[in-house]
Amino acid sequence: MTTQVDYIVVGSGSAGAVVAARLSEDPAIRVLLLEAGPPDRHPFQLMPLAFPKVAWGRIGTWQYKTEPEPQLHGRQLDYPRGRTLGGTSSINAMIAIRGHRRDYDRWFESGLAGWRYADVLPYFKRLETSWRGEGPFHGAQGPVQISRMEGPDLLWEPLLASALAAGVPFCDDANGAEQDGISQMEATVGGGVRSSTAQAYLHPAKQRANLVIQTEALAHRIEVANGRAVSVHYQQRGQIQKAHAAREIIVCGGAFNSPQLLLLSGIGPADELRALGIEPVHDLPGVGRNLSDHPNILNEYELKGGQGLTRHLRWDRAALAVVRWKLNRSGPFALTGTSANVFARTLPGLDQPDIQMMTLPISNNAELWGPGLARRPPFRLAVRTGYLQPKSRGWVKLRSANPADPPRILLNLFDDPRDLEAMVRAVRLSRSVYAQEPLRDMIRGEALPGPGTDDDEALKEHIRRNAGHRSHPVGTCRMGHDALAVVDEQLRVRGISGLRVADASVMPDVPSGNTNLPAIMVGERAADLVLGRSIGI
Repeated sequence: MTTQVDYIVVGSGSAGAVVAARLSEDPAIRVLLLEAGPPDRHPFQLMPLAFPKVAWGRIGTWQYKTEPEPQLHGRQLDYPRGRTLGGTSSINAMIAIRGHRRDYDRWFESGLAGWRYADVLPYFKRLETSWRGEGPFHGAQGPVQISRMEGPDLLWEPLLASALAAGVPFCDDANGAEQDGISQMEATVGGGVRSSTAQAYLHPAKQRANLVIQTEALAHRIEVANGRAVSVHYQQRGQIQKAHAAREIIVCGGAFNSPQLLLLSGIGPADELRALGIEPVHDLPGVGRNLSDHPNILNEYELKGGQGLTRHLRWDRAALAVVRWKLNRSGPFALTGTSANVFARTLPGLDQPDIQMMTLPISNNAELWGPGLARRPPFRLAVRTGYLQPKSRGWVKLRSANPADPPRILLNLFDDPRDLEAMVRAVRLSRSVYAQEPLRDMIRGEALPGPGTDDDEALKEHIRRNAGHRSHPVGTCRMGHDALAVVDEQLRVRGISGLRVADASVMPDVPSGNTNLPAIMVGERAADLVLGRSIGI
């Protein structure tokens, strides 16, 4: 059976949900949205503090794993991605950071018209309802709810005081005029509930007669006829289905699944495709190349007292907190568990921050505890520190011609030694903040990296053995005009008509911050590009 629509959107994640919802605002346009995973029905997907159970579990995720990383002593890194309505916006840590204005201006300076900061700011404003209200940098009428994380258990005041003592300035709004400094955490949370793109865009739109949402629908390939993308073949409930697009197909699978689908469709490096028994349709060597993510390292500090969020994870208190959250969407489980962002420049002459710290009043690996379950864990402060402009690049390739097989992923972290040098500076920055009063008086000592890691070589070895990624993959279908570019600045796949990619895979490099809001912005802009309109029209 073949379904006939105007547009097919493949993937309902941070960008795909936006594209489908915006296109279907016109009742004359027929839209089919294909999502490989199930609906976003699990309550943990809505509860902010439960996000680790979602991201690292089996609730609506692809549980990917990288290839052995050469610079990490061959370690393979776990890499969960969203496999549900809302995609990774339904499983992530909900941190609401857009990146730095220079990120987007560099895209524009590379020849990508329409992607400078002044061009994308209206889309960032359109997507949000900010707790700050309407202003020059923020919107108050958008689908995504953004709130500030507040409460005594987040320990914001001592963090702020110690950062100021370390020479880090206060920043009222990291998404405003300046990014530098320490700011209170803002998150895609509204009324104590995760504001994923499923919740924000799809649920309000799903009753539209012209929008059909198919879940558990795994795309197998895009059919190309006479140089034009015309259909998507997908599997649902064990049956192969086919959908025909009269106008366009928009691929929104993210930095791993978008290149995977193009490659399965014969669009990519011809020699690699032939080696897997796939007949090349269009030789496009950049598909799957240019993979980039922020490297991440964890520092943890032992708390002297029972402060922070750990006490709320004692099973009896946690049970009461869950009841409180279910009744009125308040309490500790309405928080994301992160308290502050720190953006800093660690070298002279930089035109933007190169380091981001995300602080937590709890251990990164905290679990439920209490009598009959587990012993009382150490109460800790944690900080996730990363380099914002990594130079290393990896790739995504097919494992086989079977669409059900996960793609091969190599981040290639620290292939460029400058990235490792930056991570050493990042650890030292973290230590400088936590060595100041009042934090210094609150902690017994450093648990991670811990003793014996004072000199640069010891820190580098610790980082190689313990560093991971920030779940910010981008770049595998990047915009550009050179031979390795996959899409142009209109997000059209080079050499194939009727086909676009709209998600984080099109970003030439990773924005200086978290990638959820930038991906939603890409979705907003993509819908306008498809319809040939400008914002505000």
